[in-house]
Amino acid sequence: MHSNVLRTGFRLGVTVAKRLPSRPLELAAVTMLNRQLAEELIAGEFDFLDGRQLDIAVTDLGLQLRIGKRAASLVALPRAKPECRADATIAACAADFLAIVSGREDPDTLFFQRRLTISGDTELGLTAKNRLDAIDRGRIPPALQRAIRAMAESLAPRVA
Repeated sequence: MHSNVLRTGFRLGVTVAKRLPSRPLELAAVTMLNRQLAEELIAGEFDFLDGRQLDIAVTDLGLQLRIGKRAASLVALPRAKPECRADATIAACAADFLAIVSGREDPDTLFFQRRLTISGDTELGLTAKNRLDAIDRGRIPPALQRAIRAMAESLAPRVA
């Protein structure tokens, strides 16, 4: 029952998110990333993004976030024209991104299963994937950890 409630809530959130302008969602996502990655950004661990553009695409939701770095902050970059491609793109479905963030799945496993894809500048994409995987999950607030874990479990593909 709990799983069905989470799944229904997730679907409702997706429906609402698809109808909203993308810019507020992008800014909220970048704000969250900057808070979570503040120490790493100050330490220069994301300097590989200086002057570069990275797309994070949630394939099943049709959401895409283009990020770059200015000073010690990640920034949401506008996608002026569809033909203007980012330097690299990391793509997966929402359940797989949640599984990575929750620690339920290793991104390398998903990459080799072709559930997480990297296109464009492969070195940039792999560096970003490895940096994001190295995030100290212990710094994520416990309530948010529980919510992410519950959503990841409820959305995980069922193996027969």
